[in-house]
Order: sequence, then C-alpha cells, then structure tokens
Amino acid sequence: MNRPPSPREIAQGVPLVDDRLLLELLNDLHTADDLVRATVREGFFARLLGQVTGRARRRDTAVKGALVGAQRDTLAWLSSLTGRLAVTDLVVAEITDEVARIRKDVEGLGDRLRWAEDGIRELALVLAELAERTGRGLAEHDERLRRIEGRLAIDDAVRRWRRPRPDPGLGRLFGAVLLAREVAAGPTGEFADTEHGALVEQELVDRILRDPPHPWYDGVRSVAGLLAEATRLLPGDDHRLMVAELLGEGLRDEQTRARGPLSTALARAAATTLRGADPDAAAGAALRGAVGNGTRYVAGSLTAEELLRQLVGEQFAEAAARRSLLHGTRSAS
Repeated sequence: MNRPPSPREIAQGVPLVDDRLLLELLNDLHTADDLVRATVREGFFARLLGQVTGRARRRDTAVKGALVGAQRDTLAWLSSLTGRLAVTDLVVAEITDEVARIRKDVEGLGDRLRWAEDGIRELALVLAELAERTGRGLAEHDERLRRIEGRLAIDDAVRRWRRPRPDPGLGRLFGAVLLAREVAAGPTGEFADTEHGALVEQELVDRILRDPPHPWYDGVRSVAGLLAEATRLLPGDDHRLMVAELLGEGLRDEQTRARGPLSTALARAAATTLRGADPDAAAGAALRGAVGNGTRYVAGSLTAEELLRQLVGEQFAEAAARRSLLHGTRSAS
C-alpha cells in the first residue's frame, strides 16, 4: 500500500509556507500564559513545523516544552531562513514585534520564569538577523526603487505560479489567491499602500488572467460552485488543511480580523471539506458564514475577472491593515 505524502512533501512548491510556519511559532508564544501551559494542536503546519525543526510537535504540558524559542533545533531552522530569504517582510516584522512584546511579558513574571529569558532573547536575535537579511522590514524606500522592487516581486511570483517546480496541485483558484497573498505581503504590497494601490492590484489581476497555468472560465459562474470545485479538486485532506491554514485558519482572531469575506469563505470551505464531507454543502455554509452586507458583500455569481479583483483586493487590504496595526503598535510603544 502506498504511503500517504508527508506534510513536508505536500508543501513543496507552495508559496508562503515559511511565512505560515513563523506564524505557527506565535501560536506557541503569543501570551505569557503559553509559557506555563501548552496546548496540543494537530493542524497541518503544527505537524510540518515538527518535521522542519526535527522534533515531535506533540508537546507535554511542562513549562519548558511550551517555549519554542528555547529549543536549538527551532533556532537552527529560523537561522536557515536568513540564507534562503524565503519569508515576506511583513510576517518577519510581525513576529519580531510580537517576540519583543513577549520578552516584556517574561521579564514581568519574576523568578518563576527567569530561565525563559535567555531563550526568548536568543529567538529575538535570530529574528532580528532575518529581518536585516530580507533588506526591507517596514523601512521607507525611495519611491522609484520601491516601484522597481514591487514589479520584480510580481514577476518572480507570477513566474513561479505559472511554472511551479514541483507542482503542488493546488489548482487555479487556490494558486491564484496564494499568489496574491504572497505579493501583497512583500514589497509590492508595501508600495501599493501608497496612492498606487489600485493600479498595482489591477496589474496583478491582468497578469493572472493573461497566462495562467490552467485556463480560466468564460462567462459568469456561481461563487459557491467555484469554491466547491476548488476544494474538491485538491489532492487530499492534508492539502485542504494546508491551504486553509495558509489563508489564516488556526491563527488567533486578531491575526485574521482583517481577512476579507471571500478569502474567509475559501479557507473555511477547504477546512470543512475533510473526511469525505460534501464540498458543495461545505462551500455553501462557508459563504453564508463569511459574507454579509457592506464591505462583507460578495455577489452570488462572478466573472473570472470579477472573482480575481475581489480576491486580489482582499489580500492587499488585509496586508495593509496588518501593516497599519504594526505601525500603530510601534508608535504606541
């Protein structure tokens, strides 16, 4: 009998995997309570992080088992990211900011967790090096250079999307939304935060429509049907769980508050189409739960261009909101 693919094998060629693994660390470290009480999660990226860092992800509730930053294998993996530059500047900035906050929490806990300070401090140093090596952080750039950098980032992301090696088998819809998410979280998204946002988003939509790895549909199609089709065509449940978590499932509410309605519905449809669940029923329920009035409105049927405009716009809006929150947090401190 053939062995099912491991999370590491499934994730090959998928964008934003290292971003989501960094955010998985925040699920371990996001409050001081997590330093004294660990919870066991069995999500896709929880398992993948265990493989990447060479240790079992199922943790006991001992205090030291909850502190990911104190473990040498995790720090070694983080250090390897500085050489590969495989993460976006937005996620690096977010997790670095969060680790700085956690350090303050640990320092305020007294002797009870005094041992943890060295681990948190070392994690912060590794992340600082990673932020420096990305060469961007959230620093200001000359507009002309930022425009060039943003264009090159689009070119690189679209090229990998059109001809992935290896092909992760995500299909056109999930592939397109992850492409947009990757671009929005990098230098292109930072440039789009200026008055050029609409032009940048439309350029990406045009590129996605122009030469996709799989042809887009003609005319108008039901959004629920498109979501169901996209989840049905994924190779297996681990693929569904992976793309759902890449779109924010499993993260804290404050990390997904700015996620758009169509992105939310797509993530929830994938997350609930597991173990033989009906994709049509899951997609319909996901849409009903995510879509509302005003900014949460999504039309029942869309052309391919309308669908992509909505999805691309949501990724850029979410990235902009996360940057704004990050700037506000730093200003307050």
